[in-house]
Amino acid sequence: MSIGKMTTDKLQKFKEDFFLTLRDPKLGKDRIKKALSNPEQNLHQYLALWLAISKESQFVYPSQGLLFTPYDYLTYSSLQMLPQETLVKTLRLRRFFLEMFNHPYRLHYLAIANRQKFIPPPQLKSPVFSHAAKSGISLSIGDLGVNVTGSDKPRTSRTERYAQGPFIKLGKYARSVFVGSSSPDVWNSAPAIATMAASHCLTAIPRNGTTSSVQRQADLAHETFTWLKNIANEILSKRTDKAKVIKLWQHNVMGTLEANPEKAFVRAKALYQAGVRTFRVYSPEPGIEPITTTLALRKKYQNKIEIFTGQITDVAQAQKAESAGANGIFIGIGGGGRCITGVRSGSVINWPELVWNLRGQIKIPVIVEGGASDHVAVSLLLGASAISVSRAVSGGTLESPGGALYCVGKSGKLFKPYGGEASARTKYLDGKLLPFNIPSFVEGETTSAEMSYVKHLYPTLTYNLHYLFEDAILAMVFRNANSISELHSINPSPLRRSTSFDFFQRNTH
Repeated sequence: MSIGKMTTDKLQKFKEDFFLTLRDPKLGKDRIKKALSNPEQNLHQYLALWLAISKESQFVYPSQGLLFTPYDYLTYSSLQMLPQETLVKTLRLRRFFLEMFNHPYRLHYLAIANRQKFIPPPQLKSPVFSHAAKSGISLSIGDLGVNVTGSDKPRTSRTERYAQGPFIKLGKYARSVFVGSSSPDVWNSAPAIATMAASHCLTAIPRNGTTSSVQRQADLAHETFTWLKNIANEILSKRTDKAKVIKLWQHNVMGTLEANPEKAFVRAKALYQAGVRTFRVYSPEPGIEPITTTLALRKKYQNKIEIFTGQITDVAQAQKAESAGANGIFIGIGGGGRCITGVRSGSVINWPELVWNLRGQIKIPVIVEGGASDHVAVSLLLGASAISVSRAVSGGTLESPGGALYCVGKSGKLFKPYGGEASARTKYLDGKLLPFNIPSFVEGETTSAEMSYVKHLYPTLTYNLHYLFEDAILAMVFRNANSISELHSINPSPLRRSTSFDFFQRNTH
């Protein structure tokens, strides 16, 4: 089996295997259990890597273990390891999704997307944004909805769209529309980064928390690449395209850098030596530094690396980032589940307006964060090419920091601590304290990321990612679009101003 161009007969064979075998409720389950039958006979060896990271943080390196600080203020009665039976079933579910995400039929379409050029969202008119601009109204993502469109052509198949990704050219390579953020409490773990990267998602190695240390961040990159090799040996062992697929995975590992040329060079050098070739320049505050850092990195590394620059706050800055050599940009602050930057700085969370205004102004993809994962369809219809995710995918999962070790809450439910990049616990870990141990400029809260308690599910980030893939596909299906670029190009725009009662009716009640 191999990635890339293939004959019609071989493609049909893979299509049948994907739809009629792997996705079949019984055949697919039997296939995964058979593949894991030998490893599961020696559980001590099979679970060794997972048990090694399933400890409190002082006993884990370079990944972050289950981490506690004096600034968490979380109530828990004890710590608990997942039962061995639960761990085995979780790994079966994880294996199924990794097999599906990397099936040759699906990777055939990834290869097609890789050969294509990025199609920037075209400039369109929208009465929603025209009226908002004239009235001085700031629109947040929850203020918007999307009409159902596309009744003039044959319906779009959900399962076929799933088989085809959805993928989009995101930088130099085709990738999924979901991107792992730089949030340390969900991504400072080699299995989390590696699993996400092996799911064809661009994923950051954070630079906050335990990885504020340059050496530890580089060591985490090394460990991540080792995990990627382990995944490849598990699911690609009999494939002729193994080396090509591993290379694609490796390019999805993205090192987060400061928006400061001198500091960025130090991190980039260590990460580059570890094998990282994709970087995120990250500064939440407005300023010229993201652009000057991008320019300096591009001059030093030429086309050997990819650069994603953020956070971009206006159209002119986005154009400067593109001119400086950015392969894509990040936008959006203050609207995440734990971020209170918008509250403390008095800033409106109006990144939808910026995404819309960037149409026709730049030719590189836009990645949005700050609540976009709760509004996938609207974010994509605005013109976003990808959506940054944190707790929605990795929080409370086996792959996240702490592994199979969890806190037991008051209700008996298992959880892991979760604070944003600017939470008090992260400020403490970054050493950003005033006298008397006062954290400086706290702009994030610390709460809990609970393990999923849906009866038939197990705590792997691959399921959460699968669920979001379905959201993206439904966004396409209900606009009868066959690709993300088609979705971007619907004219007139189906975006509408939502009402509180519309929002109520869209949710279960």
